[in-house]
Amino acid sequence: MNKAIAKLLAAQRSKGSLLSAGIEPCANYLVPGFSPTPEGYRDFFREFIAATRDHVCAYKFNLAFFEALGRAGGDLLYDVRGMVPDDAFVIADAKRGDIGSTAKQYAHALYGEFEADAATVSPLLGRDSVEPFLAWNDKLTFVLTLTSNPGADDFLLRDDLGFRIAQSVLEWDTQHCAGFVAGATRPELLARLREIAPHAPVLIPGLGAQAGDLAATMQATRAGNADGAVLLHVTRGLFPSGVNTADPCAMIQDAAQKWNCRIAEASTP
Repeated sequence: MNKAIAKLLAAQRSKGSLLSAGIEPCANYLVPGFSPTPEGYRDFFREFIAATRDHVCAYKFNLAFFEALGRAGGDLLYDVRGMVPDDAFVIADAKRGDIGSTAKQYAHALYGEFEADAATVSPLLGRDSVEPFLAWNDKLTFVLTLTSNPGADDFLLRDDLGFRIAQSVLEWDTQHCAGFVAGATRPELLARLREIAPHAPVLIPGLGAQAGDLAATMQATRAGNADGAVLLHVTRGLFPSGVNTADPCAMIQDAAQKWNCRIAEASTP
């Protein structure tokens, strides 16, 4: 077991949670009292992390939202990264994928500079676009396989492409540091993936705003006696956006606790 997977499992045990929380500076997610500026987002995420640190095992940074803020977004990204507790698992949701020489730089940026424990990677350029990430064998690389967006039907879900990607990645992953992204919106496909890759960690988005079926998803994660780590991701489901309350962070904490209860109930065979 590599260092990143061990850290993820330790975080899940210590927090009693399989939940990953999204970090996305977006005006639509803010609660009253915080401005949609780098300073406002910085203040908000400080409160957000304080409210969730005991109730989630991981934080997933969506880099696109930071990049959209320009130079200030880069500073904000690293500032918020510094707020995350050392024992929490950090995912750089970058979905990078390019030729080998470029992929090597992407991997260094995410793993070496940002110090993420994991990153999301697009495999559509093939083996040389993924191997530079797998070379960081103390990290966990989540490869896009069965995504939760409607456009997945165009390529990943057509002609079993997603499953063929998974099988290829398993062949490339000689040091056991790869996992997969599979959406909760298609639990029957997730079950099939778990049968193909029973020991690989899986990152599962699509439970919140995309209305994935939690019970069916948890059942699918057990397909084929799979034992790979499971990480369930929620972003908008933790943000009480537009709610006028004197204590928005208490609402965020309550939302995280309710998600943990729902996940625990759905995890019972």
